[in-house]
Amino acid sequence: MSSTQTAAELRRILTHYCNSYLTKCPDIERLKNLLSKVSNDQKNKLLSSTRDSNGDTVLTRAAYNGHLELCVTLLSSLPPADRLKLILVNKRTALHWAAYRGYTETVSGILNCLTADQQLQLLFTQDSDGDTALHYAALRGHTETVKTLLDNLTPEQQLQLLFTQDSNGDTALHEAALRGRTETVKTLLVDLIPERQLQLLSLQNNVVKTASQESAGFDQNSNTVTILKQYQTEADHGVNYCEIAKFT
Repeated sequence: MSSTQTAAELRRILTHYCNSYLTKCPDIERLKNLLSKVSNDQKNKLLSSTRDSNGDTVLTRAAYNGHLELCVTLLSSLPPADRLKLILVNKRTALHWAAYRGYTETVSGILNCLTADQQLQLLFTQDSDGDTALHYAALRGHTETVKTLLDNLTPEQQLQLLFTQDSNGDTALHEAALRGRTETVKTLLVDLIPERQLQLLSLQNNVVKTASQESAGFDQNSNTVTILKQYQTEADHGVNYCEIAKFT
């Protein structure tokens, strides 16, 4: 098979994967064989341009369905410098979808294919609504996925991500609180010093509501409301509100 024929066959297979929405894991070994026989330029072009009717690439669809091996195969076939470019083809990236679906191993697999600097850029990537992958995982209450996302950051970077607000002014804590994701709320707050906890709990979104207020609006008697009040009380103990600005 000539290089032109190989590229054509690879495009055909990628197109089929996209159009079938990857409900079944594809033939990885066949895919690896074809990827190994085309140039990096051809791979970059095919992997970024072959999309489904929603504009999603094969990588994005694979992440959505939790196909870890396929995600790693596609990314590993490219030079390290090109991997993040492929992920960022879709604004709502493969990492966003893997986090949304709670595929923690897929989240780890995607991040492990990247350099430290690329990981950092991807973790802070916001979709068209300003949401990060952490917002997505928190929204769905995928606590282990939340832990994995945060574990890839330094304490300072974790803090920055926790305070990242989307276009509605919501943090990941707002998203978790609004939907009663009690364990996720605990995970987002547990490692913060009291001053930082209080600052995050006091942060308001665009409708001037804190995470606690959003949670109470959803269900005043929920466990999440109780936990948020507990953190608020404990963090507030001995902390002067006027001093919070010093921790910004």
